[in-house]
Amino acid sequence: MANDSKNIGNVVERYSKALLELAIESKSMPSVHSDIKNIINVIDSSEDFNKVLKSPVISRNDQSHIINVILKKISVSDTVTKFFSVICQNGRSFIIDRICLRFLEMEVNFKGEIRAELLSTSPQSEGDLKKIKEIIKESLGTDVSLISKVDPSIIGGYILKIGSVMLDGSVKSKLQGLRVSMKGIK
Repeated sequence: MANDSKNIGNVVERYSKALLELAIESKSMPSVHSDIKNIINVIDSSEDFNKVLKSPVISRNDQSHIINVILKKISVSDTVTKFFSVICQNGRSFIIDRICLRFLEMEVNFKGEIRAELLSTSPQSEGDLKKIKEIIKESLGTDVSLISKVDPSIIGGYILKIGSVMLDGSVKSKLQGLRVSMKGIK
């Protein structure tokens, strides 16, 4: 089993690298980046789309057709649509989400940026995200790629991950800390 996950990890790495190289060669990195972010948003927001990607019952041709239709509807470029069509034809649609996320990581490394992820209970405005990026850039002295995600389970506050560092200001973690400290009091 561990060998299978390692093999899948290698496949994700190869496809992500191929997509990065395609974006570099075609000088379409901003467009591909935007397309990948749109695909991630659809994957995160549509359970039905996830079922199509992960289904072993739907044929490769049907998966490819469904994915092509959806990607066209969200205005993904022909290059990226064809790329993911090949992935479907190769029976790898179940790792499209991982390929997208790994592509973003590789893109950040290629650009020499630091990747940061902000989790909050509600979507942040573009202005707020811009301010957060500026603060991180000022304190670290390098460009930042900031990804904002919504996670209602943190109850309130935020969690900011920068590389391997995590700043947890969420209500959920504060409640957990309080719960632990209360166990010692009887």
